[in-house]
Amino acid sequence: MRPCPLLFHAAAALSLGAALVLGSTATSAQTVEALCSAGVERPAPPRALKLAALAQREHAAWGGASLDGQGRLLEAGSYEAEDTPRSLRVASPWQRVIGYWEAVDTTGRIPYQVRFGALRPADRRLLQQALQQASASHLQGLGVGPDQGLSSAELRALQVAIDRVAVVDTPWSAAFISWLAREAGLQPAEFAFSEAHADYAGAAWSATQREHAGEPTPYALRACDLTRTAPRVGDLVCQARGAEAELDTFDKLGDALARREAGGGALPMHCDVVTQVDTQGFDAIGGNVLQSVTLRRLDFAPGTRRLDPSYLPAGCSAGAPGCVDRHMSRQPWSLLLQWR
Repeated sequence: MRPCPLLFHAAAALSLGAALVLGSTATSAQTVEALCSAGVERPAPPRALKLAALAQREHAAWGGASLDGQGRLLEAGSYEAEDTPRSLRVASPWQRVIGYWEAVDTTGRIPYQVRFGALRPADRRLLQQALQQASASHLQGLGVGPDQGLSSAELRALQVAIDRVAVVDTPWSAAFISWLAREAGLQPAEFAFSEAHADYAGAAWSATQREHAGEPTPYALRACDLTRTAPRVGDLVCQARGAEAELDTFDKLGDALARREAGGGALPMHCDVVTQVDTQGFDAIGGNVLQSVTLRRLDFAPGTRRLDPSYLPAGCSAGAPGCVDRHMSRQPWSLLLQWR
């Protein structure tokens, strides 16, 4: 997986929830934990179930890439740049990714990156405009001979090539989640559609603080501690990946989200959608995982409904007696975005 460029909009988060954000008082933490615990006992709302079903449908369309409970690859699916769909009834992988981006910006203005070894990537939109100016139809309108410029077939081939490169070069995991949320019927006041996981995660964090303060909020999700709260179908499980991020706990990640201003720098976050829960653990599906839409199995600690701590980098030392090596799923999972 590749890190996404992440932004976050937070409104006076510390003034309402400093105790929660910094974990400074047990009373506040218990109050928010009570909100999350009560949420676990309620059935997942219909739109949460729809979001999970959509994720399962996309997973099948991509060929069913899967990781087992130890984070080992069981099945490889299609890759993002492939042009051949799995069947005639579905779009090719790169075309599906373009569709996910439309959920982030319905005007089609997303400037996908095209990297070519330079310090800064090229803007897909500008490259497309340059191609149009080199087309035979455009040049003939300027008085150039009919044998000059790109033919319609050549123009289309180059346009598709640019789109496919942009799909590879621009992280799309948050666009995938945004597309699922929009398709499930969520509105802008209920979900922050974004190319950045931190946008919608941060909005959920702020909504939780408003709940804690007794204020109304239309936002569909709340932020809970994944190490203390069992997930339901349709919830999102999130991590700030990479040891260098130093955001390996619920409080640390929440503090970073609350302090982030609109237009801030990147957070190396990733979120998956929970699609199935049983007594042993749960399945979660994410986009741009192994360059595909991939399902991973995450186990509960024996006899509990909590994520097994061996998934966490600090949970146990891989290779030590009694520690299960979780391979590609060993990540700092900390944040649960729970449907309210």
